[in-house]
This record gives sequence, structure tokens and C-alpha cells, in this order.
Amino acid sequence: MNELIDIFQEMDKILFLLHKIIHKEYVNLLESKVNIKKLFSLIEKKNYLLNKLAYKKKIQLSLEKSYNIYAPYLKFDKLNYFSNRIRKKCIVLNKMNLKNKDLMQHKFYINQKFLNFCKSYKNHTIYNSNGNLED
Repeated sequence: MNELIDIFQEMDKILFLLHKIIHKEYVNLLESKVNIKKLFSLIEKKNYLLNKLAYKKKIQLSLEKSYNIYAPYLKFDKLNYFSNRIRKKCIVLNKMNLKNKDLMQHKFYINQKFLNFCKSYKNHTIYNSNGNLED
């Protein structure tokens, strides 16, 4: 049973780290100049932590099966406390991640629209017989 509590505590720590990384990602996206390298490193860290969380979830499910204990853990106060805490953190992180996705799509959509405009402008430029640009 203590192993299951330890897994919940580790999952709680991973979610805390995810919260910090998602917040850093949000701050980076709010800046006028987005640092792409920093953004990619944050996304890689987030991906690593999500994989780690998925691994811990598999361990949790196998321990629940071996102990024959399943959610909502009403008979076990510590397990119930941690499962509720993890559930609430996951909901908050999901909302934060959706904000980041919207912000990222908006920011890069505007960038793409600008690049498409520049490309179409360059395609419509005409050279005269002297080799000079005409508008």
C-alpha cells in the first residue's frame, strides 16, 4: 500500500514540474519575440515529463490490480487525498495547456499569414527593361 502512496507522491511531483514548465511556456509565448529554441526545449521537457507520468500511471494501475484497490479510494484517506489532488492538478494543467495551444496557434497563424502576404507581394513585383523593380 505504501508503494501506491509513493507512486501518487511521485506523480504529484511530476505534475508540479509540468505546471512550472507550462507556465514558462506561456510566458515565452506572451513575449513579443518568441524564442523558438527555448520554446522547443520547454516542449521537449514537457514531453519527457508526460512520458514519465504515463509510466508512473502504468505502475499505479498494476499496483491497484495487485492490491485489489480501485479509485475513488473512499476507504483509504491518504490515497483518496492524493488521487483528488492529482485529479485537480490535471484539470488545471489541461486548461493551461489549452491556453498555450490557442496562443501558439494564434501567434504562428499571424506569422504564417504575414509570410504568405510577403510571398504573394514578391511574386507580383515586376522588373522593367532596365532591370529595375516596378511597383
